[in-house]
Amino acid sequence: MRIRRRNSHASGFEAVNATPLIDVVMCLIIFFLIVGQFAANRGMRVNLPAAGSGRDESSSTIMVITVASAGAALAAGQPATSWNAQGVSVEVDGQIVPDAAGLENAVRAQLLGIAATSFQVRADRELSYGSVEPVLRALGQGGAKSVRLATERLP
Repeated sequence: MRIRRRNSHASGFEAVNATPLIDVVMCLIIFFLIVGQFAANRGMRVNLPAAGSGRDESSSTIMVITVASAGAALAAGQPATSWNAQGVSVEVDGQIVPDAAGLENAVRAQLLGIAATSFQVRADRELSYGSVEPVLRALGQGGAKSVRLATERLP
């Protein structure tokens, strides 16, 4: 009777096909890259004004105030607020703020938690200064000492 010898190369690891596993890992990587991009672009979409000079934000804590035209915000399905009378819609860190008092309270609450907060206003380039000025005034009345206006860097 012939005795079969086990092949020393035939361990259980060689029988595993890693190609489907690599495909799944690549799909997960792509999924998380896309989700991360959506998370980075939170809030209303605005066309920022262009600037040829300026500095990047260096503060570790930034409160982002987005100001868009009321028509664009209402078309996107956002509820009407008292800001709509001035022709704008205002979001603070992705949350809609109904009025100037709400913005002031949000600023005060942020400053109580972290006094070194930097305030960044992202306003649509089509808006006039008169539309953005009530937002800046509410920031000042809320206690913001320094407000930066975000722009798009020219190439």
